[in-house]
Amino acid sequence: LLALMASGMSGQSFSFLGYLPNKGNELAREIKRLETLSSKFNQTQIFIETPYRNTAMINTLLQSLSGGTHLAIGVNLTLPEEKIISMHVAQWKKIKLPDFNKQPAVFLIYAGRL
Repeated sequence: LLALMASGMSGQSFSFLGYLPNKGNELAREIKRLETLSSKFNQTQIFIETPYRNTAMINTLLQSLSGGTHLAIGVNLTLPEEKIISMHVAQWKKIKLPDFNKQPAVFLIYAGRL
């Protein structure tokens, strides 16, 4: 909930999904499905990943999501080095990606209307 509150995404309707499938094709399909659900129901989709797979998750998200979809990543929540970055996928693709590998992270996507 901390990541959702700081993300700027809709807190009116959200779904926490836990872990997504970790196989490449299954993961990409699930991400697209979640993006569709987010758009259809104006719902933020929240999930987590094993810390050592964060880099792979970020890359798959950026390859799978539309540029206008909002993506937020919260790492090390409640720790002094906490960081939450929230922006559209198109903006994520323009920056040097932070190294969130091996850090506990929460991922949020929102394709609805803000």
